[in-house]
Amino acid sequence: MSYLRSFKLLAIILIIGTVLAALERHQRFLFNHLSERANSRSHPSLKGDSLKNLADVLYAIYPDRAEANLLMGRALLDKGNLKEARKYLEEALELDRNNQQLLFLYAQLLLDVGEDEVKISAVVNELRRLFPRSKKAVEAYFERASKGKLHMNDGLY
Repeated sequence: MSYLRSFKLLAIILIIGTVLAALERHQRFLFNHLSERANSRSHPSLKGDSLKNLADVLYAIYPDRAEANLLMGRALLDKGNLKEARKYLEEALELDRNNQQLLFLYAQLLLDVGEDEVKISAVVNELRRLFPRSKKAVEAYFERASKGKLHMNDGLY
């Protein structure tokens, strides 16, 4: 009799565990709340000097990697060194031309330094071409950020 009672208790625990695992899998699928954050802006400790120190270390170890150059460019942008950041972002673009975050950041930088609209449009069009799912959002952002100087249309590819 005690074996049957133990078996029932074990079956109840198994059912509860299965339901909780299914609920966790559903929550992770819907909200992705358990995934590790990869963006430096999502880590409050990685701002200012912390971000710059990390970028310095990564760049010292991996100077020929796009990620290290991107992080260095972002750290310099956060500090306000636009010219220096541009150098690192352009170097990162030479290494990886298919990075959405990099293209977007570079286009923002060009807009901030007052670069010619033709050059900005070329980067934005590359961003639109490589990532068609975010095309509308990119167009809306850069039209708004440029205060109407950049006009997007489908013939710019």
